[in-house]
Amino acid sequence: MSELLDFYQQQAALQQSQIPWLANLQKKALADFAKQGFPARHHEDWKYTTIDSFLKQRFSTKQTAQVAMQDIRRDIPDAHLITIANGTIIGLDTVAAHLPEGVIVQPLTAAWCNYAEKMELYLGKILQHEHGFQALNTAMLQQGLFIYLPKGIQLEKPLAVVHWQGNENQAVYSRHVVVAEAGSSISFIEDFQGKETCCYFTNTVTEMHAAKGATIHHYKIQRESRHAYHVGHVAVSQAADSEVNSHSLSLGGKLVRSDISIRLSQSHARCLLNGIYALGEEQHVDHHTLVSHEAADCQSVQDYKGILGGASRAVFNGKVYVAKGAQHTEAKQQNKNLLLSKNAEIDTKPQLEIFADDVICTHGATVGQLDEEALFYLATRGIDRVEASRYLIEAFAANNLQQMANLKLADWMRQLLLTVCRDYNF
Repeated sequence: MSELLDFYQQQAALQQSQIPWLANLQKKALADFAKQGFPARHHEDWKYTTIDSFLKQRFSTKQTAQVAMQDIRRDIPDAHLITIANGTIIGLDTVAAHLPEGVIVQPLTAAWCNYAEKMELYLGKILQHEHGFQALNTAMLQQGLFIYLPKGIQLEKPLAVVHWQGNENQAVYSRHVVVAEAGSSISFIEDFQGKETCCYFTNTVTEMHAAKGATIHHYKIQRESRHAYHVGHVAVSQAADSEVNSHSLSLGGKLVRSDISIRLSQSHARCLLNGIYALGEEQHVDHHTLVSHEAADCQSVQDYKGILGGASRAVFNGKVYVAKGAQHTEAKQQNKNLLLSKNAEIDTKPQLEIFADDVICTHGATVGQLDEEALFYLATRGIDRVEASRYLIEAFAANNLQQMANLKLADWMRQLLLTVCRDYNF
């Protein structure tokens, strides 16, 4: 293990910035990584997820393959579209030319020179380095975007980033920082994909800051190669009267860990965590969520649904924390799962940790199979079992898709889900 840690520490050392405050941030992160190492199953938050197959690989930041744009699925509807292919940013200048005055969208490497004061204020201020992968992301700080909306700006068209990898044994460490000032609004889409035959590693962190009265809609679509490893974290800080809606669709990857943590730090903040994961074969996807109610009169909803076929395995660990003094909190959390195969498995653990007494908090989890009575009814109407099963799966996920404010995106994500469902054996 020490040899493996040395391998990644040496790569991180090569990424160290010459900017003093940034170099200090990276040095601290590298020290955290050296201390924590990679997570193992004796760590409570990794109890049901083993990374043994990842540890047998050596993923390098070195770029070797040319980008073939025709391999990249740029099918997100009606959005400002930026592509990051094998770590190279494509299309940013075209997008920036069509944005409202005052909106900043720049590569991190440019932003920490051009907007040093803002970057120092926001970069790395939410992420806590809860495990080694997160610390490694900060130590690398390889590429990503700084997105800034001034006060009162409403970005009408979504801003989308397509992350694509086509190199065997490549590692890409992406970091995005999104800042929505008071009263502003943005929809930010992240689409992760790659060459289907490649084994690669994505380590991604997105930090989002929602000021007073700001609204952020975040969409994460994970359709990586079935040979890929994906570790991602979305970290959010919300001020008073802000609203953050997180929508995720996880379809690809061999081993996927997807975390989201939200701090409701001032009163009357609201958040929605809405997710769908659909797995097959021997895929493993682990979702961890944490909503921290730190102020009174805040609301949160967590609603995740899983569809598991083949010998796949999913983990859902959702937590609501209510601090002392966070009175009048309203928090709802649920996780529902469909097992389509006797070999599929789900470990689900919704949690509440409450230190205030005037709250309304609920949580629950269910695991089941397709309704045989419904399948029989559809059969009497001339619909075969395969088609009927797909209808029921679509109905199972429908409510989560309906929670998305952007109807075009919701329909596009529905089509992606149905495409995956065609591979299931019923």
